[in-house]
Amino acid sequence: MSTRTIAKFRAEHEIWRKDLAKVLEMPEEELERLETAGKVPPEIAAKITEAYHLPPDYFTVDFEAEEVKAREAVKALPQSPFRYFFGVSFVWLLLVGIVSALVTVPTSIFAVLDFTVAPFFTYLEMFCAAVITLVSGIYLSSYIRKKTKFYGDIINYEFLYPYLSSMATAWLGSLYNLLWPVFASEEPASIFASLGTFFFGMAGFVLSALYTAWLLEAAITDPGKKKDKMLYGLFGTAVAARVLTFLLNLAAYGVRDRSGLFYGNTALSFLLLAAVLVGVLVGAKKRPNLGKLWFVALPVAATLLPELVTLAASAFGV
Repeated sequence: MSTRTIAKFRAEHEIWRKDLAKVLEMPEEELERLETAGKVPPEIAAKITEAYHLPPDYFTVDFEAEEVKAREAVKALPQSPFRYFFGVSFVWLLLVGIVSALVTVPTSIFAVLDFTVAPFFTYLEMFCAAVITLVSGIYLSSYIRKKTKFYGDIINYEFLYPYLSSMATAWLGSLYNLLWPVFASEEPASIFASLGTFFFGMAGFVLSALYTAWLLEAAITDPGKKKDKMLYGLFGTAVAARVLTFLLNLAAYGVRDRSGLFYGNTALSFLLLAAVLVGVLVGAKKRPNLGKLWFVALPVAATLLPELVTLAASAFGV
């Protein structure tokens, strides 16, 4: 039976000795001595598994037997992970879209009946839809873990899937608003408007599914330069899309017609996106023991805080 040593752990996760020493709060010399000793003391093993979110039996299980099982499991994996992730993501987004649409039923009924609906309730619906979308990421990651043998960061990224995919495709909604006068001016206006809504809706689903599949593929990629390159590409796309959304909104509604709340919320959105980016790309490596901050707290705040600001401003008549 072959159990993992600290040296084996560092090699598997590409962790420098000095970084691990900081996490364990011990001198590098003492850590080096533990590496040469072979067997990992239980208290040290507990600290490492907790800090790096590893299974409790990571240092006691027979890793050679695990590697044999992993090689056998690879044979059962989908031949094209990206294609599989795209299909799963598309269905996931479709279901989330349906559930989120149900939230807007009350105000839609009032609109049909020509009742005036206060903006607060519209923003409340948007906030509820954001919560539903955010929580849905948990079900997406759980489904993939149950149905496949994919591991990696599938669970760690569960709040990133809905946040980044919506961020990367929000510009489509802004482009639709910009082009709305064109659709409405054609004859018959109702047909062109319906076709425009359908086209942009389907384009949003497809692009969101492609982006989510890309993010899922990055999640299962082993730590290293390839994974880093994929994450930089994903975040770069999200940042570029957020800038494009901002510019399209200005083009659609005008610079002067935009309120201070709009500019303030936009600045907050960019700040939170940058925080998530730094947390995932840098913080998760330098301070892996703060995983809940990088992968949970920041994405949740980035998704809900702008919606809460808008909701509060509406409630207080700002």
